[in-house]
Amino acid sequence: MSVKLGEMLLKVGALTKAQLDQVLQAQTIYGGRIGTNLVEMGLVSEEELAHVLSEQMGAPCVEPAELSSIPDQVLRLIPLELIKRYRVVPLAVEGKRLSLAMTNPHDFKALDEIGFVTGMVIKPRICPELRLNVALERFYRITRPTRFVEVDGGLRTRFESGAQSAPPSGNPLNSRYMASVGEPTFADQVTVKDLADMMSGAGSEKEVVQALISYISGEFDRGGFLRLKSGMAVGVQAVADGLAVESFPGFQTEIEKMNHLQRMVQEKGLVLCEFAAGDAEGVLVRAMGGKLPASALLLPVSLAGHVVGAICASDSKGRLGGGAFELQRVGVMAELSLEMLSLRRKIQSA
Repeated sequence: MSVKLGEMLLKVGALTKAQLDQVLQAQTIYGGRIGTNLVEMGLVSEEELAHVLSEQMGAPCVEPAELSSIPDQVLRLIPLELIKRYRVVPLAVEGKRLSLAMTNPHDFKALDEIGFVTGMVIKPRICPELRLNVALERFYRITRPTRFVEVDGGLRTRFESGAQSAPPSGNPLNSRYMASVGEPTFADQVTVKDLADMMSGAGSEKEVVQALISYISGEFDRGGFLRLKSGMAVGVQAVADGLAVESFPGFQTEIEKMNHLQRMVQEKGLVLCEFAAGDAEGVLVRAMGGKLPASALLLPVSLAGHVVGAICASDSKGRLGGGAFELQRVGVMAELSLEMLSLRRKIQSA
């Protein structure tokens, strides 16, 4: 089914052959449905995916408006146990026909059991996994995995980076790691599709990090990439208000002293947190040219199942929540690009 979906997207011009190869490799490494990987990597929109899935599976797709308001009596038609087991959402009742949102309209076991329990004829409707997870949490409080964080309107927030901010005032938590900024080398905003091209063509880890920082520059006040090794977090590259933070490569600290970073490593998942003035982790924000208190987002980057790096983004304009979803897509791209580089080295040394 994955290949067929990819071939359909190629046929309609929504995807290139190189992009299809990239997402199939990502699916092999990280699992999940190919459609979900496509949307997370920014290669197709959720609307494109919904309509292609509809054509592929021969079932009408669920439009976003249909999930905005569903009557309580409809939601209660299916026992919660079956909702959780089959991950479906009832949409509407027409006589004895029940419209049902689901990722796989060919799941005949689910259709038969739900039809038997409700006494209705089930009309399956195709719904992308991303959209369905949001609905399950909204109507049944079934918590979404971190990767399905909602984004307003399905798009990330865009913002033109402003002028360089003044250096932080007051006593730094660690004067050794006060940030110094250089030339504005990240002026142009990088789209997710542009980033996918940059990542797929990267010839070194340095180019992967450079592409990552270019994206962060257009989305948040500041951000950086840390290499994690032997219990230490070491600064690689950072940007603040569109300017390179020249001193960041000199930053290093013990991971065990950073509670939020330690949690990110242990859970291997995104952490949205607040760095207070008294936190040991505040030194990281200072190193990126920020002031405390500060909201921050930490995202792990893994290679061969081990967390080898961390993306840190900080913002004072409320964009962390809305940008978290697409930053996770970007993290997947970085992981995939690093995996490809690792495989190339192994092939060359064989």
